[in-house]
Amino acid sequence: MIRRWLDEPRNRRRAAIAGAALALLLVLAAFRLTRRLAPGEVVVRRGPLDSVVSVGGTLVPERSDVYGADVPGVELKILWLAEEGALVRAGDPLIRFDPAPFQKELEAALQRIRELSEESEQSRLAVTSTRLATRGELRDAETSAQAAQLDLTAFVNTTAPLSAEESGHVLEQRQREADEARSKLEGLAPFVEQGYVSQEEYRTARNRAQQAEADLRMAERQHAALVHQTAPDLLQQKSAENTTRQIQLGIQREKTQSQVAQAQAGHRLAEVKRDEAKRQRVEAERKIARCTATARAPGLVVYGEIFEKTGERRKVRAGDSVWGGTSVVALPDLSRFLVEARVPESEIHRLGPGQAARVRLDAFPDREIPAVVRRVGSLGTSEKNESRTFPLILSMSQSDPRFRPGMVARARVSCGSIADALYVPVEAVRVEEGVATCRVVSMGRVRSRPVVTGANTSQFVQILRGLREGEVVQIGEN
Repeated sequence: MIRRWLDEPRNRRRAAIAGAALALLLVLAAFRLTRRLAPGEVVVRRGPLDSVVSVGGTLVPERSDVYGADVPGVELKILWLAEEGALVRAGDPLIRFDPAPFQKELEAALQRIRELSEESEQSRLAVTSTRLATRGELRDAETSAQAAQLDLTAFVNTTAPLSAEESGHVLEQRQREADEARSKLEGLAPFVEQGYVSQEEYRTARNRAQQAEADLRMAERQHAALVHQTAPDLLQQKSAENTTRQIQLGIQREKTQSQVAQAQAGHRLAEVKRDEAKRQRVEAERKIARCTATARAPGLVVYGEIFEKTGERRKVRAGDSVWGGTSVVALPDLSRFLVEARVPESEIHRLGPGQAARVRLDAFPDREIPAVVRRVGSLGTSEKNESRTFPLILSMSQSDPRFRPGMVARARVSCGSIADALYVPVEAVRVEEGVATCRVVSMGRVRSRPVVTGANTSQFVQILRGLREGEVVQIGEN
């Protein structure tokens, strides 16, 4: 019989095999349809697969201003605080600190300004007085120097030449008188011997000639002394006096400049001191103004925390003293909120900025708010079970005056969708030594079968190869 079956044409054998296989599949399908699933068994399904990552977090304001003691290095006492939880508008007061330390600084600065203003005025008057006094002394020195210069110029151009000319005329006159007397004496000598001229007359002529000669020698000596000694000595004397006057004028000018500059320096120093006192006044007024902190934008009043001496933290309150730079009040803006969440390390590769999300708040469970992934953190932290999570920031597109920072939020981030996917629950896939397998239930027996996986969500895994729609697989550790 087997030989006859083998001897039949090949097409008939193939048809018989196909028919037997089809019958077997129909039997298996009928078995699966009639067989009820046991606990821990699921059916391989086909259909659309939405890739979604679910995360939980809290609401935080997108912007939050911080207010505190805005005077570094000083401890200030809080006199008054806006009520915590109150909604304030821009310009509303938030904190009032005790301005007493700065009011003392202001009073001291004002007193110093008054004193230094008087000192500045006195120094200004001193500059004016010095200028007037030195101006007179300088004018006297300039007059003396001008007189000496004029005297020298007059001597050189007028007195000395005229004196020399006058002395020359006198010398010429004495020379003529001596020549006339000598000529007259020589003319009388022949007549004396003849007796025409008396001896007395001759003696008189001779005395006149001798006197004329003596006057001539005197005029010559006077002229020589004037030209060679008196005039040069006077010229040297007047030149030296002129030089001295010019030097004294230069010294007086330098002295005047020095005295005026010294007075001006004193005035400038007084003004610098006064300006510094004014700056201290402005600084004290600025510190006093900073003792009242007002809201720069609308928001919700949230008190900061400080450490007790015991090391415990508590909310600030009126009467506390805080140092500059300490945060006293935070003012979160309630018009824009973010969701701060943590995403497991196994899901982070599926998330990125710009992905759409839907957010629900525990306080408003019936309201779903659109959101967008703004940032996926790069630094992970270890949880108690040693798994690592990474920060995830979602930006909400809607807000509500009733929303408050710290509200619990739950978000579903859409990571894409597959229109036609073969998928099983994530618990149905096991990975052993790098090979993914599923435990397939067939004809009452369970066999491990390798599979190739694709996309996955937090609940399902896409199966690319290894399983067929409708097959039954086991989940869990069964």
